[in-house]
Amino acid sequence: MAARWLIKNATVVSMDPEIGILERGDLLIEDGRIARLGFDLSCEDASRIDADRMIAAPGFVDTHRHVWQTQLRGVAADWSLFDYSVTMRNAFPACYEAEDAFLGNYVGALEALDAGVTTVVDHSHLQVSEEHTRALADGLRRAGIRGVYCVGLYANPRLQPGGALDQGQLFATPEQAAAQRDLVERFREHHFADDGGLLRFGIATTEWVATTPDAVADEVAWCRRLAPATISTHVGMGLGEDLRVVPALAERGLLGDDLLFVHGAHLSDADLDALARQGGFVSSTPETELQMGMGFPVVDRVAASGKEPSLGIDIVSNFAGDMFSQMRLMLQAQRFQDYEREGRLPLNSRRPAAEILHTATQGGATAIGLGDLVGSLRPGKQADLLLVRTDGIHMAPVNDPVAALVFYANAADVDTVMVAGQLRKQNGRLVEVEWPKLRCDLEDSRDRILRRFAAMPLTQLRELWAPIWEGLTEPPA
Repeated sequence: MAARWLIKNATVVSMDPEIGILERGDLLIEDGRIARLGFDLSCEDASRIDADRMIAAPGFVDTHRHVWQTQLRGVAADWSLFDYSVTMRNAFPACYEAEDAFLGNYVGALEALDAGVTTVVDHSHLQVSEEHTRALADGLRRAGIRGVYCVGLYANPRLQPGGALDQGQLFATPEQAAAQRDLVERFREHHFADDGGLLRFGIATTEWVATTPDAVADEVAWCRRLAPATISTHVGMGLGEDLRVVPALAERGLLGDDLLFVHGAHLSDADLDALARQGGFVSSTPETELQMGMGFPVVDRVAASGKEPSLGIDIVSNFAGDMFSQMRLMLQAQRFQDYEREGRLPLNSRRPAAEILHTATQGGATAIGLGDLVGSLRPGKQADLLLVRTDGIHMAPVNDPVAALVFYANAADVDTVMVAGQLRKQNGRLVEVEWPKLRCDLEDSRDRILRRFAAMPLTQLRELWAPIWEGLTEPPA
């Protein structure tokens, strides 16, 4: 790969308030960073990319995705949160071998890159074994995406296709929980000794739906012993216990900006104020939250608290893995909510498209501690960027490049993607990826997974979980 790239004649949507938008601007990239940004730049030994009729923008930052589910595209399209919790979290993990885990994460990361997502937080809960855990990390690294691999403390249920099932298998024993901590600790020591790579070490917590404040505090303190870049946790999904998590941590002085609270629709304004004062970010995944009844996405309330909100895509097992659709859905839902509060048809729209584009780029980078490296285009930052074609019938003519990105573009319009100055997509194709063969491998993996899944005792599993779920969804006293 070239050490220097010169991108010429782009409409540069920098997402930097001092630089703004440059019409027919140029970017010079050297050693993985943006060296210069301006007009009429030249560099004799740089490889040139003509970006005429393209928009240059920062790569999207997806702060929450379960990347392993790539083979299960569409299976959750009509699911509730109960369906997801029972089936995806309790049944499907036992159907994945390590090679399936690798393919899921590799192709899932490629899908993200193809759509212009250059950074992803993989909240991984497929830690079936050490081999699976390593394979998942290998998949992300093979794809060349930037991100945080949050290794799961969640001990997967001890179910096997065709095996007997009893309620004691639904939850981890203390011995299993201790073994899972040991796995995460060993993995940190042996596979993430260096914190400076594209892929950083993080931790995905256990599910705090049926635990105590002291247990939550103990887990957070334990996580911090391993110095993860991010501690990712599901909260505020409409389950009664979620309402206690932020106060429990705040009272113990354990909030901090290494904590990433995912979903959070049912966090109170007081909870969000505590995060703004003491530390902690929120990742909202609009499409799953609306589909599965987790509540109205919390993006607007997070911003009102003074904290940067961020967006996640969550699961491709029920919709597409691109940020364009999440931005559109979130912004239009927020606009509707604004109008609904007013109680009448508005005279004008007061929420700009640039706000949600910021959330999907710089907001996400800030939320995971990478705001000084990525999230906007300015000299000195890492060259994580995308070039979006605007010559398609659904894009031309462009009158507002921000509107073009938020409301008109899709993954097929992404012509070029760079991560740290390395091409991951060029001329509309992923670089060094033999897609026809990879697609066949992915389909074969899907077939193996579904054959094992067909032998899972799903009816019995749902019957065992139903009374537990009813207890979890009762409003708190």
